[in-house]
Amino acid sequence: EFYHKEKGEGVKFESDIAPFKPRGDIVLVGKACAPGATSVGSMDVSLHVGNISKIIRVFGDRRWEYSGRLLSTGFTDPEPFTEMELTYERAFGGIDTVGGGWCRENPFGRGFIAKKTKEAVDGVLLPNLEDPEDLINSWDDHPNPVGFGFYGRSAMPRAGYMGTYDDKWREERSPDPPLDFKFDYYNAANPDLQVEGYLKGDETVEIVNMTPDGRMKFKLPDIKLFAAIVRFKRQKKPMSMEEEFWNEENNDNKDGKEEDINLNLDTLCIIPDENRFYLVWRGIYQIQDLTAAEVKRVSVDSYPLTHVLDVL
Repeated sequence: EFYHKEKGEGVKFESDIAPFKPRGDIVLVGKACAPGATSVGSMDVSLHVGNISKIIRVFGDRRWEYSGRLLSTGFTDPEPFTEMELTYERAFGGIDTVGGGWCRENPFGRGFIAKKTKEAVDGVLLPNLEDPEDLINSWDDHPNPVGFGFYGRSAMPRAGYMGTYDDKWREERSPDPPLDFKFDYYNAANPDLQVEGYLKGDETVEIVNMTPDGRMKFKLPDIKLFAAIVRFKRQKKPMSMEEEFWNEENNDNKDGKEEDINLNLDTLCIIPDENRFYLVWRGIYQIQDLTAAEVKRVSVDSYPLTHVLDVL
């Protein structure tokens, strides 16, 4: 299931196919759970990974109320809830179909108002997810969307890293990325949950109010991964990919020398509902010819070979 089932269908899980991430991504896919399964109008949820912390205030559904003057417009009390999906559909953003316009930071969200009229404001849903340090007080507030999940490729600032696709690019660069493309585009976590210098693999993780028992705490496995590549031995005469792959001399294990690849732990995705998480290490190896088989063998080793998860 790669998309949320709510209206708008923002991404739930993003593909890990990316050539390089300049920073680490911390992502959580889950929901808020009221303590003791007792209905609440609002509550805080939090995620802590090492030195990275994020708190989100979760509200039940609220709507703007037009009171006759736009300057005095208020909103309804939050409706009680026991669980709330933590998706960007419930964060600030969205499309104003009455006033015209959309939120560049989050086109899937709610609460965005482009034109301040009675028709555009009255009855519009406010976001359920807010930053407790930057709560919405007026219809012209424009906070950054908050969330723990994968940040959409069409949302700013991520979309701005794609670069310029114009006639000059089409004539001189296509299908390669434009010169102003930035690899920041491949970082898929909320900007507040991106880690400079990547993850180490031994961080303590604490999740509050996103599981039925209220708290989950554990330590990431301190696993070190090592990767190496062996190239095919180059031939004096050009060969097709099929010939090079099946050539007996090339399949001799003595060919080539192992070259180490640096691996970065650049993705942590936590799924509390399933009581699991996954980690992604990524490395780069440059090849010279896309028409020939250059890589003969890739080996990956870990230390230690086994690891017992520390539940705190």
